[in-house]
Parts: sequence; C-alpha cells; structure tokens
Amino acid sequence: MINDLKLAIFDLGQVCFRTHLERCYLEWEDMAGIRPGSVSRDFPLDDQYEDYERGTMSGRSYAEYFCMLNELSLDFEEWKEGWNAMFGEVIEPTRKTIVAMKKAGLKVVALSNTNATHVETWQETYGELMALFDQVYLSNEMGMRKPEPRVYEHVLNQHECEASQAVYFDDKRENISAGSRVGIESILFDDDSVAALWWKRRPVESSVS
Repeated sequence: MINDLKLAIFDLGQVCFRTHLERCYLEWEDMAGIRPGSVSRDFPLDDQYEDYERGTMSGRSYAEYFCMLNELSLDFEEWKEGWNAMFGEVIEPTRKTIVAMKKAGLKVVALSNTNATHVETWQETYGELMALFDQVYLSNEMGMRKPEPRVYEHVLNQHECEASQAVYFDDKRENISAGSRVGIESILFDDDSVAALWWKRRPVESSVS
C-alpha cells in the first residue's frame, strides 16, 4: 500500500481511451445521404440522454428520439454503427499508470457514465485494457450517474474505503467537483500525462515504469 492510498478510480472516455464524437456525426450523415456538417453538433445532454445512461431508456428508444430530434432517417442498426464509431486509441500513459498502481498493491476501478450500446463495443475494442480493472462501475448498470454524490459513495462502500484513501481522475469538471465534495482527491484529466505525473510524484515505489 502507498501511504494511506487504497483505491484509484478512473473515468474511461478521454481518460483511458480517446473518444471522437465528430466521427459519429460523419457516419450518421453518410448513412443518411446528407451533406457532412448538416446536422447540429450541439449534442443533446438532456433528460432522455440521462435516462439512457441510467439504463432506464433502451438504446433503440434513444436512437429513435435522437433521430427524430435531428431529422435523421436511420434505422437502429445504422444509428448504432455511427454511435460506436467514436472510439479511438488507448491513452498509453494512463494504461501504464494503471499497471504500475496495481503492481504497487492498489485496487484500480473504472467509473463511467455510459450506455449498453457502448458497453457492447468495449468488450471487443478494449478487452485488454478493461481486464486491468479490479471492478468496472457503469451508470447504466448502477441506475445512477456522475456527478450524483451517491455514485462515489457507492464505489467507496463497495471497497470499504474512506474517501481520504482514494484518488479519482475524470475529464469533466462537474464530476471532479462532485468527487471533491465527497472528500476524494479528485484530479481533472486535461492532458494525457495527468495520471502518470500525479503517480510519479508519489513515493519512489509508485513510479511508472
């Protein structure tokens, strides 16, 4: 154990692997046979999307809603293909940091706001990366999503961990603020090296190899 640190919590998209929402739009426009850039890029982070991420709205229902909102003529399989086009490369400094943390004896978990449609893709695309985590906490399976305080409390309770014994990395400021309010050391991931540099500043045995 490194000092009192017991648990490391990582967001997934833009922290462990790259996501590219623009790819989704380009795929949707191509499949719908419309001009690139003709669909608004103002992605609707509304009540329906939150329901989708809590698992209370199906992917098929959300796809119908999204297509209606954006006047897209796509069936569910086409929409799903475009939706899953967002996934990019693994962020290597983060992966190395996770490996080093586990070697040092920490529990390392993922905590992500997500949906069942995307989870299907992870099992294929990021199998090796996902296998590194001791546990994966997903909003659509928990029925709650960040930045709700109970999300962080749930993860801490599952590992019998005090907030002061955990560190958390996320690229969303609102999620970091929520984690901090619970008492977790919460680090804004605004550069690929954030987790690696934070870990390197710990005692000597925790340096990334």
